[in-house]
Amino acid sequence: MRKFLFLVDSLYLSFILALPNTYFFDKLRCKYYRRKGCDLDSQTSISANVRVNGYFRMGKGSSIAHNCTLSGFDAGIFIGENVMIAPNCVLVAFDHGFTDINIPMSKQKFVQQPITISDDVWIGANCTITKGVKIGKGVIVGANSCVNKDIPDYAIVGGVPAKILKYRNT
Repeated sequence: MRKFLFLVDSLYLSFILALPNTYFFDKLRCKYYRRKGCDLDSQTSISANVRVNGYFRMGKGSSIAHNCTLSGFDAGIFIGENVMIAPNCVLVAFDHGFTDINIPMSKQKFVQQPITISDDVWIGANCTITKGVKIGKGVIVGANSCVNKDIPDYAIVGGVPAKILKYRNT
């Protein structure tokens, strides 16, 4: 019976992920993820083909564009209010263990740390945000960046790894 329910849920997820980007279908995707335990404000938007795994919370007015992957695992991903995440972004709150050279990396325990994104943040297309990162209020992350360190409020960052280019409030 469990395998059947898993199959039905997987088919339903595949179906709603493929639906077009319209207001109604965005809300249907949000409803599905709420049912799965995600904490989403009623005024959020999740576009087509966005995959969310693990603990996830998103505040009022925030949106995630298509083809993004968010893996909060047990540590979680916490997104504030009025955050824009552009297409093809990857946010992963864990990493593979690699410290014991006597055990294959694929067999080592995950290292988890939460990802926290403050209010009024814009994350450009194709960005990667790694475990343990805190992004401050009003930050802009340029397209194709990899953020692996904390970013202070109102910074504009870009590159691999992301570096501060300037500040919005100067």
